[in-house]
Amino acid sequence: MKFQIPGMHGTTVRIFERIDTVDPTYDIFDVGLETENGIDSVVVGGSFATAKNWIRKANTKAAETYTVKQAAVTADESETVAEPTAA
Repeated sequence: MKFQIPGMHGTTVRIFERIDTVDPTYDIFDVGLETENGIDSVVVGGSFATAKNWIRKANTKAAETYTVKQAAVTADESETVAEPTAA
């Protein structure tokens, strides 16, 4: 993610910018500043297995919750359509 801070013209903050690598085992991320003079940054790398597992579990739980809510909405809509209207 990149963004600029108001008042610091020509300076872009880089947070967790993914760096492309040839080895899919490791993920490398860049944190730093881009200025007119170049890039000042620190690179963090690793397999991030624990973080990936937490994210995978959170995404699975969110997908299950979404599916349950969608089923409830669909059931409510079906009941509304099936109710007879008084004339």
